[in-house]
Amino acid sequence: MPEEPIHHPNDKLLKATFSNPDNARGFFENYLPGQISHAVDWSSLRLESSTFVDPHFAASESDLLFSLKLAKTDAFLYLLFEHQSSEDPRMALRLLSYILRIWERFAAAHPSPAKLPAILPIVLAQGKRPWKTAPRLEDLINLPAELADIIRPWQPTLMYRLLELVRIPYEEIAGTPEGILTLRALKAEPLDELLSDALWEESLLFAISDSALERMLRYVLNTDLNVSLLKERLKTIRSKPLRTKTMTLADQLRLEGKEEGKLEGLSQGLSEGQLLAFRTAVQRALEIRHGSCPEGIREALDAIGDPKRLEQLHENAIRSESLEAFAQKL
Repeated sequence: MPEEPIHHPNDKLLKATFSNPDNARGFFENYLPGQISHAVDWSSLRLESSTFVDPHFAASESDLLFSLKLAKTDAFLYLLFEHQSSEDPRMALRLLSYILRIWERFAAAHPSPAKLPAILPIVLAQGKRPWKTAPRLEDLINLPAELADIIRPWQPTLMYRLLELVRIPYEEIAGTPEGILTLRALKAEPLDELLSDALWEESLLFAISDSALERMLRYVLNTDLNVSLLKERLKTIRSKPLRTKTMTLADQLRLEGKEEGKLEGLSQGLSEGQLLAFRTAVQRALEIRHGSCPEGIREALDAIGDPKRLEQLHENAIRSESLEAFAQKL
């Protein structure tokens, strides 16, 4: 699947890790109910190249869709990564809209009488506070008590698996070594625990690839963590080869970040007016064509600093069939 521009480091870390089928399998095998997991043909697991998130929520969530064989029947696993600081009591309603989009796309490619595939939704929440929201659409529907049993069968039903990282102890996070470290990092960041032993467990660091180690260090360095404290933490790694490799890579990434910052600073004064003009043109094109430009799209546009990219997005906005179609190109 071609890499898409991702403007949030937690999205990039999660997508880079779990786009790998081995990491995805390690995650789902451990967090699906056992009876379902045992019925899956894991060799059939495939990542689908689409996103179904509403443009309005693009700044606070991302998703991954996988196809697979479940008891020899086509099905989907849908992973929604929620990284906003507060929960959405109507998550089940939002999730239903995404599931409908998946089915609509399937129906367009598979005319009747083909049946719709089962979709198993999992919401992975990163926040630092436990959710109080029940993961059932039924709980959002106000039914008159005296008629509830009669009316309830007429209503749509949906239940999703809610995985809250804040509720899972570090040592109980399961999967492949890369998947475990990714989830530990995503858990630790909002809790200000990126220097904890859980994230620098040497047996796990030895087991991941250099590229995975680089991704994790990029994620850590992209936070507000004090770099001096990070270097002191890395010095405590007992294995000298691992300590040297990790510290060298961290220094390289720091220098790379500084150079990027310098280049950005040099170009900012020259191009900011041009960037603002392009962003405004894209927003205006969407407003004319579709009646609005959602806040999520505005935030995504604000994060783009390449005039050529914005020029292409302006053309996309003029030609887009819907806001959703435009958002998929961001």
